[in-house]
Amino acid sequence: MKTTVSEYQFVDSFRLCGRESQFTVPARRALFDHFENIEQWTDAEITLDPIGICCEWAEYPSALKAAHDYGASGKENDTEEAALDWLENRTQVVQFDGGLVIQQF
Repeated sequence: MKTTVSEYQFVDSFRLCGRESQFTVPARRALFDHFENIEQWTDAEITLDPIGICCEWAEYPSALKAAHDYGASGKENDTEEAALDWLENRTQVVQFDGGLVIQQF
């Protein structure tokens, strides 16, 4: 059995399971777009699991903050662009206006 989920349902699913503070609404929308793109690219269906997403993904205001939290040192901490490159070489990064979401590693 399959149900197609709209962006609104995806965003609201975090509230329904008590996880609305885990991600901002713009981050949830960016994740929705990311997962829809994966489904289109791979022709695979993704199961909506807000709690699993909360365990696997983390929101950051900047790539510099995320890279710092994950132990980047040296030139990775010089610029936002360098920090973003460092992250993209290690994990999935979903950018949106106001920050980014990374798959935790």
